[in-house]
Amino acid sequence: MEREEIRDSLLRDLERELHDLCQPVSTLQCLLEYGQMCGTPEELLLAVESGLVETMRIFRCIEAMRGRILQGSVE
Repeated sequence: MEREEIRDSLLRDLERELHDLCQPVSTLQCLLEYGQMCGTPEELLLAVESGLVETMRIFRCIEAMRGRILQGSVE
C-alpha cells in the first residue's frame, strides 16, 4: 500500500474513532450534570460510579486511536 493510502486510511479510522469518542464524553457530562442537579448523596454516588464506567470507555477509545497512530508511523 502506498504511503498516502496508508495515511488516508489512518485518518479515516481516526475520524471514526473520534466520532465514537463523543458518545461516552457526552454521557459522562450528562451523568455529572444530573448528579449535580439532584444533589442527593445517592444520586451523586451513582453519577460518580457511572462516570467511572464512561471514563473507561473513553480510555479504550483513546488507546485504540493511539495504537492506530503508532501502527501507522511504523509502516
